[in-house]
Amino acid sequence: MKKGFSLLLSIIFLMIMAFIGAMVISFSASSAHHSSNLFLDTKADLALKSSTAYAILALHGHNFKNGLINEINLSYPFFNSNIKFHYFLTNCSSTDANCSAIKTQDSNGTVLVYVTVTSKLPNYPLRKVKVTLQMP
Repeated sequence: MKKGFSLLLSIIFLMIMAFIGAMVISFSASSAHHSSNLFLDTKADLALKSSTAYAILALHGHNFKNGLINEINLSYPFFNSNIKFHYFLTNCSSTDANCSAIKTQDSNGTVLVYVTVTSKLPNYPLRKVKVTLQMP
């Protein structure tokens, strides 16, 4: 009777240890997946900030006698960035770019910068958007 009881306790103990081991492996895999997603999310935030800075630099360095900037596309190792511009002008001609006519001289030349960063990785769908209003 004692041998059968100790065999039953040994089997139960082994099953409990196997369950705990399986849970540890599952949590470890989940943690690794979460860490890689967090890393890519941080890289997407940095790509969004650098794309916005690039757009503002492009606005400041552009000669507007040659027309307005409509759109800029950038490519990063894991992400694509699309930058669109919307202008607020007193003399708006919609042939150059998207613009809205305004009546105040104080806001003339204000630009709405719309930055979108999307993931190139098919198993990690991500899209981040930032909208910035740049004063002249």
